[in-house]
Amino acid sequence: MAGTFDPKDVPVVAGAEMQAALHAVIHAERALVFFQGADAADLRAIEEEFWNRFEGSRERGGVILLRLWHLIDALQARRLKDRVMRSGLSAIEAAVKGAGQLRLNMAWGFAPQKIIWAINESEERERVSRSRPVRLQPSQMPDLAIAA
Repeated sequence: MAGTFDPKDVPVVAGAEMQAALHAVIHAERALVFFQGADAADLRAIEEEFWNRFEGSRERGGVILLRLWHLIDALQARRLKDRVMRSGLSAIEAAVKGAGQLRLNMAWGFAPQKIIWAINESEERERVSRSRPVRLQPSQMPDLAIAA
């Protein structure tokens, strides 16, 4: 396959690749696009920042940006916007990572409910990882010898 994809279904990308798009938004100082949508000036600034830093192929970068633009559009849905407002930056990061793996149809975009599920799943993983007990190796155990 020579860098082509079916425009109805956009190829998935890794979370780290979507993080590059998030960093471009932040470095371009356009984070409000997640809450207010993006105009032509926002798109140009973000794309310029993205392409200045991105080291992959043009095709891969194009797919990442397509996913970012559709995510920004999906974040304008009322329920999703309310969910992000309640959770803050961690929800945006989870949405960006999730947007790399979710099915994206060019005609319909992302299903906002699936982005909410991706945010919920990320928050649940974080909660579980914080509540897991830490297991110490015998060499890390403190000396609890009781003096008689």
